[in-house]
Amino acid sequence: MKANPVITRLPRLLLPAAICLLCVYGAAQSASPAAPFSPAGWEADSNKVIALSNNRYDTYDSVYGGLCYTFPQQYQGRDGTIKYMFDDRDKLMSVAWAYTTPDQDELFALYEQLHAEIEAVYGASGYNSDTGTSAGDVWYLEDGDIIISVMNTPSNKALQYAYLHPDVSNHQK
Repeated sequence: MKANPVITRLPRLLLPAAICLLCVYGAAQSASPAAPFSPAGWEADSNKVIALSNNRYDTYDSVYGGLCYTFPQQYQGRDGTIKYMFDDRDKLMSVAWAYTTPDQDELFALYEQLHAEIEAVYGASGYNSDTGTSAGDVWYLEDGDIIISVMNTPSNKALQYAYLHPDVSNHQK
């Protein structure tokens, strides 16, 4: 009895399709953004970040032993600065978005909005500080800590929203 040619070719047709699906799925998984304000994932190196900046970036020494790349980045309709901090092996350790404004009310309104968005997803933060001139929260997560902070002084009104790589996160509750 002769085998049906469609059935004998089926494994050869399905195998490439399955491999393609796995590659697409795997690439989507590894390329997930490290933070909602950044298209880069934790696998990004400095070359990827430089490409995102359209070669309009500044650098300074990162607290992780590598460089920090900064460039203008809009988030939630506001012009701010994004910061990508690398370790000495060019591994991304932190992604932060910073925003400054002379308007104290706008600063705290943005802080409350972002705080509510994070809390809706992750629940109450594990740390809260409110000193009058500054406020901040930390969400200690297995996938990396999230930190939001505000500095409010007569000369400086700034917000920073940061995501830390799990390797440099505290993982406490």
